[in-house]
Amino acid sequence: MKKSVYLSGLLAVCFCLFNVTSKAQMPVVTTDPINQTVCSGDTTSFTIEATGATPMTFIWESSSDGTMWDTVFNGDMYAGATSDTLVVYSSLALNGMMYRGSAFNGDGADTSNSATLTVDTAFAGTISGTNPLCIGATAPFTSSVPGGVWSNADHTVDTFDASGVLAALSFGTDTVFYMATNTCGDATSWLEIRVDTAVSAMPVTGPSDVCVGNVITLSNVNVLGTGVWSTTTGNVSVSSAGVVTGVAGGIDTVTYAFTNGCSSVSSYAIVNIDTVITPGTISGPSEVCAGSWVSLTSSITGGIWLSGATSVAVVSSTGNVTGISQGTSLISYYQSNSCGASFASHSITVHVPAGPITGNDSVGIDSMLHLMNIATGGMWYSDDTTIAFADTMTGWVTGRATGVTTIHYDVTNICGTSSATTAMHVGPLPSAGTISGPDTVCAGSTITLTGSVAGGTWESVHPDSATIDMTTGVVTGVARGRDTIYHYVTNAFGTSRVRKNVYVHDAPEITFSGTTTFAMGASYRLDTVKPAGGVWSSSDPSTLLFISWDHFVPLKPGNATITYTATNTCGSTTRTFDITIPGATDVATVAGNNGNMVVYPNPTKGAISINLSTSTSEQVIVTLTNILGEKVKEFNITTNAKNDVIFDQPSGIYLLTAITADGVRHTARLSVTN
Repeated sequence: MKKSVYLSGLLAVCFCLFNVTSKAQMPVVTTDPINQTVCSGDTTSFTIEATGATPMTFIWESSSDGTMWDTVFNGDMYAGATSDTLVVYSSLALNGMMYRGSAFNGDGADTSNSATLTVDTAFAGTISGTNPLCIGATAPFTSSVPGGVWSNADHTVDTFDASGVLAALSFGTDTVFYMATNTCGDATSWLEIRVDTAVSAMPVTGPSDVCVGNVITLSNVNVLGTGVWSTTTGNVSVSSAGVVTGVAGGIDTVTYAFTNGCSSVSSYAIVNIDTVITPGTISGPSEVCAGSWVSLTSSITGGIWLSGATSVAVVSSTGNVTGISQGTSLISYYQSNSCGASFASHSITVHVPAGPITGNDSVGIDSMLHLMNIATGGMWYSDDTTIAFADTMTGWVTGRATGVTTIHYDVTNICGTSSATTAMHVGPLPSAGTISGPDTVCAGSTITLTGSVAGGTWESVHPDSATIDMTTGVVTGVARGRDTIYHYVTNAFGTSRVRKNVYVHDAPEITFSGTTTFAMGASYRLDTVKPAGGVWSSSDPSTLLFISWDHFVPLKPGNATITYTATNTCGSTTRTFDITIPGATDVATVAGNNGNMVVYPNPTKGAISINLSTSTSEQVIVTLTNILGEKVKEFNITTNAKNDVIFDQPSGIYLLTAITADGVRHTARLSVTN
């Protein structure tokens, strides 16, 4: 709307100017645009012609109803919006749009009549006809677009005649096609049809029980037609997909009525609807003595009795619980139906009289041992606490002095009062002594450890690193790491131990990081290889020469294999690396060489010219190093200029290096011949 207002205002201004100046110069539209009919996706155009003073400007407008007009702008749908010809990229969205053009200059404006754009497309219409059909039937099919051609995919199921009459031949489904043609091309519409035959009632299948509030799904094999589910009593509801929901307890009949183009049948199923069972409660004693029994009762009937721990207590079908051994068992009353199971539980504790005291009868001075009894809840005490002390509640006994005392255990429970005793001997613990022998071993090798106290047993804490023979003390290295070895010495009063750390090593593991491409003429150090201190060698010393154990010099373009061997007490490891030395034309690809330094003549007898190209001219220092990486000369040059240098150096390969203010390193290889 704003665009229209803008144009109207502009035309008004033009009109005022027209009244001021000569009307003979005002634009006059002499040719109006004409109606266009195109196919969707095609391009068309509208053109106006006008007379009047130049320069002349054109504006196009569009409208869907001929009343409201909007200015047209160049974009996805339009081009030439400010020329005498408007290009339109047609689509169905523009069907029925009207267009008009206006010409204006400094003397005024004139607007053309409108033209309409009709956009067509290939369309086959909508197919209609009887569906489904019974075998042997015929039916006419039509399309909303006349004059097309009928066909179908499966001629064993049905067939068409030229007038569009379909004849049903056999049971099944098929796709019918209708092709229509207009000025925009061919189009095809399609419809899936079904040919039926008389059907027999088939059984309803699926679960026969459902809980109130839960669902089950019933089904029937008759599906090519119209199936309707229904219920009789309303104790269940059923959806159109056969999903049955329990509504109220009882039974219900679910019916499936099926109709196709040839017949109607029905079948049914009986569904039982259950409700959730309440667990009820159990009443009765919660304790019983082993060998005796108590009776439990449930507030509901119809279930069965279960014992959680039959080694502690058993329950009969009538709820009588018999104690078997010390402990607690959960007695349950269980019921189930299609809605699930319910449990009511009752805990029964079985007690026993005090039995024999179990545990060691000897303890070391200042050491502890644990005594136990089959009966729980009793009290422990010692006749002589100066020899051994017994913790009243736990049964832990602590040795205090050499001698013998009696330990008592008294218990009172539903079985009555009973007691048990045991003699406790107290004496000194043995000395574990010390461990002697190596503290390192290679993986796959052995060492022998010796205890200063004879006998005893050996133990490895980390057998994934090392193992030890429990009687001989022979340690076998398994994998790199650390292990803790213990030697245990035992006498009648307890066990003492001593430990030793053993470290397991293996042959060195070689790691390497960094580039494997190097420029000629400089010396390099492979300081990214670990472990250090190994031995390097070259497969081709004429291409790559080692001048010390870790320094090498690339001598000529090509490839070489270097080998690194590292050795320790557990063996040697070897690793090879493939080295690439680019030719002179490839030097710029090597890390650190920017290819901006030109040196000539090269080879030289001692006089050279240097030209270093940089973004800005500056003074830089050039360093000359020999094949060993030693600095032999240093001089200043100016970048982006020819610099003549004379030096006296023996024959050999040298490297010129300059670092500019931006931190970039520039290098060039120089060969000196005397």
